[in-house]
Amino acid sequence: MKNWILFGLLTASTLSYGQEGQGANLHASRYIFSPSGYTLAKDSIYLNWIGPLLDVQFAPLDNITLGIGTPFFLGVYATGGYSMQINDQLSAKVGGLYGVPSVGQASFGLPYGVLTMGKPNANFTVGVGYGFTTGDWGGDLNGLALNMAGYKDFGGKTGLLFEGWYLPEIETYIVAPAFRIYTKRDRRYWNIGFLAARYSYDETEYPILGYDTDWDGILDVTERPAGTDFYTIYDYNNPFLTRIWETFRFPIFSYAMYF
Repeated sequence: MKNWILFGLLTASTLSYGQEGQGANLHASRYIFSPSGYTLAKDSIYLNWIGPLLDVQFAPLDNITLGIGTPFFLGVYATGGYSMQINDQLSAKVGGLYGVPSVGQASFGLPYGVLTMGKPNANFTVGVGYGFTTGDWGGDLNGLALNMAGYKDFGGKTGLLFEGWYLPEIETYIVAPAFRIYTKRDRRYWNIGFLAARYSYDETEYPILGYDTDWDGILDVTERPAGTDFYTIYDYNNPFLTRIWETFRFPIFSYAMYF
């Protein structure tokens, strides 16, 4: 946990200063998946593609953003957010996501709030949400979702960003650093990086009673014999749980196109 906190502090200090850039300003309302506290300019509309997620975001008013999307056409979700500028260095947003799958009786949602410090071209965001599922999907995904993200623009055409998540209910850590590239007069945005996650789960194990060296089903010794010519006898009447930690990494890519 200490390494994750140190990573966040170092990134925040890196993002604390930047030059104003047109490219940074236009897509400042979003990192990869996470929102920032900045608003989307009125009448702006963009298509966003993140791996299996495809959505469209639209700003009908100055501080309101609405959207609709699909997770690889396996369902549909709607989003909404309200942004407010507190002062020159502080912005906030409250909003949520709600959706249903294409098959089955279920729903999922994520109301959230985020606070962004800095400027659109160099900023750091902290957020909190509460994920919930119902019906066929009800279970472990219900609970708090803590988030931090940041962005640093380099001259208006490239930038460095990251976002991280901690899901305490399932003890899962997620971090996604990426490069951002602007093309076609700052109307296209490419985020290219990787996602790493560390998660845990419980695995059932059984105490070892001893070892059968005669292969007759009867316990002969309690200390593990040398070699492999023995059979392990377990106490199946007294199972216990062991916490197992796993880590995986894979490339991540997202694309945003403004109309």
